[in-house]
Amino acid sequence: MTLDDYRKIPRTLRDINVSGGEPFLHPQIVDIVRVIRETCPRARITISTNGFLTDVVIARVREILRFFPTLGIRISLDGVGEMHERIRRIPHGFEKVVATLRGCKAIGVRDLGLAYTMSGENVEHLTKVYDLSMAEGVQFTCAVAQSSDFYFGGKRVDRAADPTAVAREFDALVDRELRRWNPKAWVRAYFADGLKRLALAGEQRLPSRAGEDFFFLDPFGDVYPSVVHAVTMGSMKVAESFSDLWRSTTAVAARAAVAAHAHPYWMVCTARTAIRRHALRVVAWIIRAKIGTLRRTGPIAHVEHAHRTP
Repeated sequence: MTLDDYRKIPRTLRDINVSGGEPFLHPQIVDIVRVIRETCPRARITISTNGFLTDVVIARVREILRFFPTLGIRISLDGVGEMHERIRRIPHGFEKVVATLRGCKAIGVRDLGLAYTMSGENVEHLTKVYDLSMAEGVQFTCAVAQSSDFYFGGKRVDRAADPTAVAREFDALVDRELRRWNPKAWVRAYFADGLKRLALAGEQRLPSRAGEDFFFLDPFGDVYPSVVHAVTMGSMKVAESFSDLWRSTTAVAARAAVAAHAHPYWMVCTARTAIRRHALRVVAWIIRAKIGTLRRTGPIAHVEHAHRTP
């Protein structure tokens, strides 16, 4: 795609994630973000990075911050210490991620977080990465390794993780988020509970509208309903405008294919709009879960915590 191709994306976008591959290896990453920012002035833009090239990431983030100070950065971390190196097979991978995280904080990135993906090998590091994010004062996002018809040639993901460990880790995360007096943390608890359902039962928590509420744009200009749907909706390089592409017969056919796609999926980029569309259902769950958390904690424990001497 050229920079002019990126200018075709719709101005109505509200959440944009720039991912890869490794985005900061792209020689035009700064210019791409600049064009996206100019085209979608109301959008929240986040770049996902593996964080291994600390100097490169910091240098290019510093450039972007000059014209877009609210840029978001999410750094992948699949385990604490040697576990991350085992998963990613990069020597000193954990130390590189921590260096990039702290470097981003030092240059003023305010929307900063760690992004963990659970697989059969690193199940017990979910809460460890969460604890690290809390200790570093950054955001935390998580995912479960999911099959994708688009990526990896449709290879199926082996979910042969210990169900007891999966349940324990997600239950602990949900409980910690619910105990915080922060509505965003409660929504994250709902999302995490949905990931637990996906991992253990293969259930999708809420219906989502891939190819209607969101889409995936690949580096060659092809638009897909999402990262898990391999059917194209059209090409940004060919279409005169995004509106033409979005309303094309090819896009209509892609949406029909999505409707027939029975494979469940649940990730931030697909769940965000589903949660918004089913807000009352989500709020009802949060209320029930929050009450359950308070009952388990007990009023005395809350009083003691509230009056604890620093």
